[in-house]
Amino acid sequence: MNEKESDDARTRFAVIDLRSTIRPVNVEVKTLVDGTGFISRWLTIKNIGEKPAAISLVAPLSGLLMSIRNPAADWRDLLSERDSDPFSLGYFAEQVWGREGTFTWLPIPRTPIRIESRTGKSGHGNPFFIIRNEATGEHAVGAIEWSGNWSAEFTIDHRGPGNEAHLYFKAGPINPGPLRVLAPHENVDTPKVHLGYIFTDFDGCVQAWHNHLRKSVLSRMPVGREDLVVYNHWGYCTHEMTEEKLKFEIDVAAEIGAEVFVVDAGWYGDKGTNWWTTVGDWECGNRLPNGLEPVFAYAREKGLLSGLWLDAERIGSESKIVKKHPEWLLKRYGKVTGQGDIDLTSPEAAEWFEKQLIKVIERFKLDLFRLDYNTMPREGGHIPRDGYMENSMWRYYETVYNVYDRIKRRFPDLILENCSGGGGRTDLGMLSRFHYTWITDWQIAPRCIRILNGMSIVLPPERIDRNAGVGQNGHIHGDLDFQIRSTMFSHMTLTGIYPNIAERNPTHVEKIKHHVKIYKDFIRPLLSKCRVYHHTPILKGEEPKHWCVLEYVSEDSSRAVVGLFRLDGTAAPEYNLHLHGVDRSKTYEVIFDNTGQKVKLEGEKLATQGILIRLERALSSEILLLEEIS
Repeated sequence: MNEKESDDARTRFAVIDLRSTIRPVNVEVKTLVDGTGFISRWLTIKNIGEKPAAISLVAPLSGLLMSIRNPAADWRDLLSERDSDPFSLGYFAEQVWGREGTFTWLPIPRTPIRIESRTGKSGHGNPFFIIRNEATGEHAVGAIEWSGNWSAEFTIDHRGPGNEAHLYFKAGPINPGPLRVLAPHENVDTPKVHLGYIFTDFDGCVQAWHNHLRKSVLSRMPVGREDLVVYNHWGYCTHEMTEEKLKFEIDVAAEIGAEVFVVDAGWYGDKGTNWWTTVGDWECGNRLPNGLEPVFAYAREKGLLSGLWLDAERIGSESKIVKKHPEWLLKRYGKVTGQGDIDLTSPEAAEWFEKQLIKVIERFKLDLFRLDYNTMPREGGHIPRDGYMENSMWRYYETVYNVYDRIKRRFPDLILENCSGGGGRTDLGMLSRFHYTWITDWQIAPRCIRILNGMSIVLPPERIDRNAGVGQNGHIHGDLDFQIRSTMFSHMTLTGIYPNIAERNPTHVEKIKHHVKIYKDFIRPLLSKCRVYHHTPILKGEEPKHWCVLEYVSEDSSRAVVGLFRLDGTAAPEYNLHLHGVDRSKTYEVIFDNTGQKVKLEGEKLATQGILIRLERALSSEILLLEEIS
């Protein structure tokens, strides 16, 4: 075993070299321990023979996960009366668009249970899980760092006369085999699996997981460009844009205090064309005869950075590039899959893909690149290779990851924003390369709050993007405070404030500016290192009911922000808030944003006696801002 120490004395990297006695294959088992209580595990598989070797199944991390042993009696004697199963699984129960963040608990039955995504991407759930040992209070938290199809399987084994229960698991990428065909002397790295064992409560698990991600996984933000307020043009001005309309939207963005202006889908098309059928033609059409240069120049004059959207891994059915290179379309057993997916296992297609990204970034001097991925390739493609029909997904993501890694190195100040039809690829494979991610395209209350609540379990809030405004119908439910506040507990994006100067509502605009100022001055400074407390971790139902309460607290407990959202009319109008993260020895000034009233309260009272919050209406909200008094 080889061991190497990093600059951090708590970090260790170890390799165990295994050689098969049956086939000419070597496997290096690689483990990184970063001092947070989590390990990262992956394999390097080497074909040391003279013939191709096919990999049909791989689990980078597998084996015994947890045990309950009670030598004196039946293990069931260690459980509470409400529990009949020794282990419970916390996971995202939905994998479909618009239902992201559906975190729930499931008792693990005596038959094997498997969670997975087979959509062709990591899915609108997330390859993340928490295991709770109901007898000991121990938790295991894990995730697969992978953007394609994946699975995690859990199996309980009961042994002896009832005094033992063991939980086994395996996790990794899945697809119809072979997943990979290795040429002689070729080697390949598997996706990583992250895992940690924690004796703490649910909030402690989430905070430990966030610490691990922030230290060892998530991409570092460009210095001075952290958590900027984004204004996306896709509100009143959609894909039938003009230079005049975009410049008006820039004026609106500057007025409300946004810091980045993003041009979204359709900038590359001609008038009357659909944005989704012309993706891949990354040149301005007659919608913008002068190009985007004067638009971005105007944004810079107004003090805004400039960003641009590309659905970069796809070519539309009516695009010029698909007519020129139909052979670049992904094929499944010889037939095109039909969604415009580029076969990035083709060296020519991959080279074109990377050159297009570089060309657009350099031409428009972009400060932000917004990636979308509006496709669902299911099992992917199949490529003839060395006598096999190799599944394309592993090589596809190997190419994608390498390209985005090179883009990040080439443009170190470029902000990288991830999206996949909303929350289709919120996995760590993407977030280790991109700076933050959209978690949904469903901006409508109250479900949008459920999505934020759930996704802030798996991802730290500064890496989550939420949108408010006329775009994507986010304005149709809930009052303005509710809508805007639902973005303030994440990376803040706004759209569609008013359509023209004649319809500008000064009261409306001032309220938005008020919330943007709170985000910039109070929430943003604590966001990147905050501890997250989920007062309502499980919100049931497609449209959740009752209350959602989120509490973010600074590292030193000197500041905190609490968001309270009443989700429907059946909820009780009063909520007794007991803060979880305040320091009981400190005194805080508490600002109630709805009224602007301020009170001084001791941390001990905030934690034990609580604060009674009353919201008379459904889909209403309150924000509390707490700051330590010296």
